[in-house]
Amino acid sequence: MSTRNLTNEEVNSLFPIRNFSDSSKRQLQEMAQTESFDTNSILFSAGSNDDKQVYLLEGKARLTLSSNQERIIEGGQMEARFPIDNNTPHRATAVAVEPVTLLSIKRSTLDALMNGVSLGENTEVEILEENEDSLLYNQLYFEVTQEMQADKLELPSIPETAIKVRTAISDPHATSDKIARITQQDPAITAQLIKVANSPLFRGRERIEALPPAITRLGLKAISNLITTFTMRMVFNAKTKDVKELISALWLHSRDVAGICAIMAKKLKGFNTDKAMLAGLIHDIGAIPILTHADKHPNLITNKRDVQHTLEKLTPVIGKMVLKKWNFTEDFVELALNAESWERKTDQPANYTDLVIVAQLLSFRNTPLQEKHPEPSSVPAYERLSKLLKDPSDSIDVIENAQEELANIKQLFN
Repeated sequence: MSTRNLTNEEVNSLFPIRNFSDSSKRQLQEMAQTESFDTNSILFSAGSNDDKQVYLLEGKARLTLSSNQERIIEGGQMEARFPIDNNTPHRATAVAVEPVTLLSIKRSTLDALMNGVSLGENTEVEILEENEDSLLYNQLYFEVTQEMQADKLELPSIPETAIKVRTAISDPHATSDKIARITQQDPAITAQLIKVANSPLFRGRERIEALPPAITRLGLKAISNLITTFTMRMVFNAKTKDVKELISALWLHSRDVAGICAIMAKKLKGFNTDKAMLAGLIHDIGAIPILTHADKHPNLITNKRDVQHTLEKLTPVIGKMVLKKWNFTEDFVELALNAESWERKTDQPANYTDLVIVAQLLSFRNTPLQEKHPEPSSVPAYERLSKLLKDPSDSIDVIENAQEELANIKQLFN
């Protein structure tokens, strides 16, 4: 078995090694030895747990997951710049399909070098606790940020029906009849608007059976928000099984938050129910481009922790990009940026960001996520919203007292 030291080119291309200080890079080159393996050699097996990061420097290897999914990794390509199958224990079995050269090094050693620790021959290094440094091993995070910086990240388009209606309503001469003609081209949306006009959110004295009176009851601005809301489901789609599951969970969360926002808005001065529902639905829209990228590169989602870290770090800033592309107003852009800012402080009155913050925390009630998040009534947004209650004796804690209404709103999205 032949060995060699890392080249300068390799040191400056592998992640997270390329981000090390010059002294740490020199230490690594002095201590690390590559290994060569023949064709058909097993490089590591699914289930093995050796705390090693394995880089494919030269040659090709086949990774086979337990579900018999396979892919080929080639040295020098983008995926090979990261540890292959960066999971502990390994989820895949790696086999050389031609002679290969590997670098195999303990994660704890890399973490130490990344933090500038000088390694002696007998140095024992504990694995660092999970922190920001873990993003340096995260290929999904790296690729999405690279696409963002190159202005190449694929952002979703607002559904066509929503564009047509929003454009028409921006015309100062827009009429209910004109909006009805556009909307009736989509029978499913027409049916949903009639349903919502008769729902507890907007119900009048008489039942409505046609679109024009529904538009009159709801108002043009509400129609614009509601059509955007009901067409948004088209954006939440994927092809691969794992991403479908993630996007489905994201949709259900967004739908639940939208319903809670709508019911809270009815209780508050200065809030519109239709706008509140749309705010709840789009607060995590920045996750869609991340998952769309992963959908095209399924190897990037084998490590669920990396996916979660990427979503947490990038969803807010990408959400801002999406909503600016869609020409949404600044208050929507703000809520996309701050929807998870649980302790957000401001001397301004409550707004839709506060509404989404509290709605999310309420949506976690009686779920495993409840213990990982603040109690809704403990965050500043809750206090700000409570000051705007139409009835001071009422409560914005709609989970406790509006279950039937919440169920009815969920039905609007079916």
